[in-house]
Amino acid sequence: MSKILVKIIFMILFSLAMIGGQKKIICDYCAKKITAKYFLTGKNSYHNICYEKSVQIKCGHCHKKILKDYVTYENINYHNICYEKFIQLKCDFCFLVIENSYSFEKDKKYHKKCFVNNILDKCDICLKPLEGKFIVDYWDNKYHEKHQIEMPVCDSCSRIVSQELTGGGYLINKKRSICSLCIRMVVNKKNQIPNLSEEVRNSLELNGLINLPKVVPISLVDSKNELIKLSKNKLGDIKGYTHYNKTTLGGVTIKEDFHIYILSNLHSTAFKAVLAHEYLHVYLFMNNYYLNSDITEGFCNLGSQLIFQNIDTELSKYYLKSMYQNNDPDYGKGFIKMNSILERTGWKKLLDELMYIN
Repeated sequence: MSKILVKIIFMILFSLAMIGGQKKIICDYCAKKITAKYFLTGKNSYHNICYEKSVQIKCGHCHKKILKDYVTYENINYHNICYEKFIQLKCDFCFLVIENSYSFEKDKKYHKKCFVNNILDKCDICLKPLEGKFIVDYWDNKYHEKHQIEMPVCDSCSRIVSQELTGGGYLINKKRSICSLCIRMVVNKKNQIPNLSEEVRNSLELNGLINLPKVVPISLVDSKNELIKLSKNKLGDIKGYTHYNKTTLGGVTIKEDFHIYILSNLHSTAFKAVLAHEYLHVYLFMNNYYLNSDITEGFCNLGSQLIFQNIDTELSKYYLKSMYQNNDPDYGKGFIKMNSILERTGWKKLLDELMYIN
């Protein structure tokens, strides 16, 4: 055998040995053999197409390849610039990046300072942010709880008497405050009474409460303490009192005297409601109806309700709501009881059966 032939056979055998000893490279994504150029990352090998389509990191916002540094947020990768512009939390007020803790309201996020200074409701009195507990009154005024302790409350409408809410107010007898919104409508003069009394009597008569005495003296009383002395009643927020005196001869009534006392400087709406309440006391006295206290006061409060319903202003609605929220056993629960009977029977049947209610 020639030397040339031997050399050729040796080279063929060497090449076959080299090929047989080479390790097969498998793609770590598709598990198929790699026979051409491939991509190596760490200890893993991939077909170029497998790497580009399925392995290479892509931005979760723009979906393009990430070739340099990136940010991972909630297990999603982003280009730095995509994260900063579109993903990173930003304040919905100032639109700057939120880096630390934040406030959250109605699906919007805010820097705590932005939230407190610009989003939170402000106190209608001191104009400071309303953080924590605060009060919203019937008139939709919002204010810190401390103001209700520090400042006077209007005796008529229960607003806080302040320059911001009511334009100021007035102090009555060093104890009662009336706001500037209500002061124009207060009843504090004797000559105001006749017209108001006629209005009330007409409303009562339209509902069957007839034959009230033609003349019942009505006096204004300056303070609640004076009313308490006259009535000898220290319970409740007293605003009116009816004095009744009966003279009998041989067991027969020969004379009846009535006198109504009402707190001065009540708003005319409240004055008429109190007067209606006291006229119903007169009605009970003149008919010799001596009922349980809850029936008596509950029935008389039906007169107040009638006035509030007839006037139908925001203030009268406030008074009416207060009546229904009153938990007093006589003036509150007694009123609810009597009103349920009134709604079921009407005024005529109620008056006919009043003496039998217990």
